[in-house]
Amino acid sequence: MYDSRLIGTWKSDARRTAREIEARHDIRGPNKTKLLSLFGKLVLRYTRTHCYSDYDGHRTAARYKVVAKDACSVVTISESPIAGKRIFYIRFEGDHYWICLGRFREYFKRIKKTAKTK
Repeated sequence: MYDSRLIGTWKSDARRTAREIEARHDIRGPNKTKLLSLFGKLVLRYTRTHCYSDYDGHRTAARYKVVAKDACSVVTISESPIAGKRIFYIRFEGDHYWICLGRFREYFKRIKKTAKTK
């Protein structure tokens, strides 16, 4: 099983994720600044069977499987040599999706193909 909504290229949305983190009052000071600096760099490209990631020049590929889906979300299982088997709940909101990272959500926006990116 696969989900066509996932297929394509997505980039971490630093601004939208920052709004999510800024709303939390339990993350403060240098920890918040350091945390915010991590977002906006990750690019994910999904095919029917693999997710290719690029974080600041560090590239990886992982096989994944869609195990459940409904009108607004998808659940995948992927396996990597470093992280092992992991379950991801992906919630779609228009041209964005989010995943839960513990106490907050990281947002991703779809990257539209242009003449330069084709």
